[in-house]
Amino acid sequence: MEKEYGSHVGGHITLFFTVEKDGRLLRNQGSRGVGINIEHGVRVELSVKDTEGDVHDSIIKVFDFHNQEMLGAGSFYSGLIEELVYARLVDKSPSFDISVFLELPTSQGFGMSAAGLIAVALALRSFSKRGAIDQYYRICHRIERQKGSGLGDVLGIFAGGVEIRLQPGAPGASGRSLGFKCKQPIILVWQPEEARHTSSYIDDPTWEVKISKAGHKALNNIKSGPWDHSRWDDILEQSSKFCQESELVLEDEREELLDTVMSTVRSVDLQSHIRIRLCMLGTSCVILPRKLDRILSEQELSSLSKELTAQGLASIVTGIDYQN
Repeated sequence: MEKEYGSHVGGHITLFFTVEKDGRLLRNQGSRGVGINIEHGVRVELSVKDTEGDVHDSIIKVFDFHNQEMLGAGSFYSGLIEELVYARLVDKSPSFDISVFLELPTSQGFGMSAAGLIAVALALRSFSKRGAIDQYYRICHRIERQKGSGLGDVLGIFAGGVEIRLQPGAPGASGRSLGFKCKQPIILVWQPEEARHTSSYIDDPTWEVKISKAGHKALNNIKSGPWDHSRWDDILEQSSKFCQESELVLEDEREELLDTVMSTVRSVDLQSHIRIRLCMLGTSCVILPRKLDRILSEQELSSLSKELTAQGLASIVTGIDYQN
């Protein structure tokens, strides 16, 4: 039986950020900001299809978080294979069967495109056993920028945990990020009928100016000092200010989402223990603990999720992830 190679990479949510895409080289483009890595993400299974086959003839199937095949979605990863071959991290032969399983919806600010690219890249690395891990991350970052599907997700995932991106760019190039471990259950909430592609904001000059101005201000207020649990209150405060000053929170769909989630939180009497923050750039939010020493119980998480479903919202209980 042919050996299988696998990987799992958690998603990433951004709480506030800047748009830094003027650099000539894609590896130097990206964003600064603060985000959170999450346990749910993308799982990949890989096996050899034909030992004499061309790697470009690999079959890539992508399944959404309902386990339904997303026809045509495999082409997103074809460019990754081409880049890995060009970098001599993967040979031109054999060909592979690659299955990509998304554990969260796309276009909701959960970093599925970045997590998917990294998961496929790491599965191929487990087969080839070549190169340093940051080489793979750099290629994934470049493809993210080419596709306009993300700015800082790859750099954020590279850091792990609760992360701050101090310099934009790819890991191992100009990008610089730090992460701290934080074992906490959290809840992701999204509006099922809504989906927004990152490029519709970062390629819009008006939004770019608003987001970057608010993002630089938030980051300047938080970047000094140690990056550890002691910064949690600052993270919550600056992410709230960013949403207001960037005006992202004023869009009708996001405003309605936040109002519904807050009223739901009040209905189960948890408003004094949690904070709700938008995930950039979806119609989604994350329910976070107000204090890191007060962990939400399984009963509280279950009760809240049940009430959110009753309001017509989709949600999932996950956790802050630190895999590095």
